[in-house]
Amino acid sequence: MPLMTQIMGWFLISVGLLKVFDWKKFAENFSKYDLIAMRSNSYAYSYPLIELLIGGAFLASWNVKLVAGFLLVLMIIGVAGVGKALRDHKKVKCACLGKLGHKLNITLTKFTLIEDIIMGGMALAIILL
Repeated sequence: MPLMTQIMGWFLISVGLLKVFDWKKFAENFSKYDLIAMRSNSYAYSYPLIELLIGGAFLASWNVKLVAGFLLVLMIIGVAGVGKALRDHKKVKCACLGKLGHKLNITLTKFTLIEDIIMGGMALAIILL
């Protein structure tokens, strides 16, 4: 399990930093499909910090099961929001890679949904094992 938490930690820190580099655009795009960010601008802006904190906690092996539980909740919310946006055929720019995604003009796809499901599955595995 330590390898999985290290991988997840570095991944979350990497994507969190990409989002911070273009924070305003991230929050704007994220608010178009995330169920909580649609209702809370503060949440949209704080999400990259949440990812950085979770990533740091994984790398520090700090309360790993608790942190994984929190990540699992975030991923369930993410799956619901992305799934709804895809089901409604929304053409939304994906905020998942922050500035890099904006430069590459990445749109929300099933890949985003699969990524959230995999991250949620990994969090669940950490909790159960």
